[in-house]
Amino acid sequence: MTMTETKLTPDAKSDLTIATVETIRLKLPYKRPVSFAAQTESTSHYVILRIVLSNGTEGIAESVCRPGHTGEDAVTVAYQLETFFKPLLIGADPLGHLALLAKIGKVRECRAAKMLIDVALWDLRGKVFGQPVWRLLGGTDPKPVPLTWIAHGNTREAMVEEAKRMAEERGYRGIKLKTWKRSMEDIEMVAEVRTLLPKAVLYVDGNGIYTETETRTILVHVKDYNVAFMEEPCKFTDISRQAAMAAFLPVALLGDQCCESLTQVHSHIRASSVGAVSMKLRRTGITESLKLIALCEAAGLPVVIGTDSESRVGSLVRMHLRSAIPSLQPWPTETHFFDKLGDDTFAGDFHFADGTIMPTDAPGFGAALDRRKIERYAF
Repeated sequence: MTMTETKLTPDAKSDLTIATVETIRLKLPYKRPVSFAAQTESTSHYVILRIVLSNGTEGIAESVCRPGHTGEDAVTVAYQLETFFKPLLIGADPLGHLALLAKIGKVRECRAAKMLIDVALWDLRGKVFGQPVWRLLGGTDPKPVPLTWIAHGNTREAMVEEAKRMAEERGYRGIKLKTWKRSMEDIEMVAEVRTLLPKAVLYVDGNGIYTETETRTILVHVKDYNVAFMEEPCKFTDISRQAAMAAFLPVALLGDQCCESLTQVHSHIRASSVGAVSMKLRRTGITESLKLIALCEAAGLPVVIGTDSESRVGSLVRMHLRSAIPSLQPWPTETHFFDKLGDDTFAGDFHFADGTIMPTDAPGFGAALDRRKIERYAF
């Protein structure tokens, strides 16, 4: 359907309506168990949202659901979508995107559910107009997007080996290392990886495990190994203490969990308490992410697209955003989790090669769903 066929005018609604809203809960397997700061997993839970128009066009979106990280599981997110938001979407004009976001915004919290709706609406918009989302966002001539691999492991040796292997065998251009020993062993790990991978974009993530004193006396030594960012080294009791740490560190402090919304990012910019921002689409979707990027551009802060443990379905969303926005392009994206999953429900063309993903010209984000795989992994 073309813009002419829909007969759109600035003061008129389109002739399209949302006919179906479907939520799908999935349990996807990993290739091998993955260790996080507080747990080890062999599977992960996801919610897929399908918004289908009266003419059969569908928009899809995906979110991981890990209650240990976000407080929401797949059952909770699916319930929110079906109970709170489905009645607000059925019969609505899908191209009235901002009006729909304002409507669902009247329901408090439910961040993942709202993000899923926003992303699915962008997917629909691209399919309605027959355009890839990167073009709708203003991008031209997209290039392969370089990716960052996050090394998970129980030992320093395992993490060093994993970082080396994924850079050499799979071509990852960025490496993020979890620093959790709270000792010089973390610094030794960073030094080893830098020696093995002299050209990689390298940064560290403390997951809030270090104390402020340990950050100032131990973790600060990552500065000697050309580390781009230090993410969430410790938990701060207030924003002024974080600002003091950001001023002290010779490496940019990368805000993650403290930067979950546009309002929080604005507060940290005003306080000079971050030197870069990790933007995760599970929290801000596409529409709020565009505002967040503009805010950081104005403040001169780098923005890194962080991972949401996305499968190939969610990976393409991040590739379209990264391809379209010039200020994002100095940094690899953390979209790598598809390479840790043993399987997913993706159908379509997925061009991963030499540590990069190439967005296509397919309408929307270019992802479709394999119904046989959904039947296998749905719960």
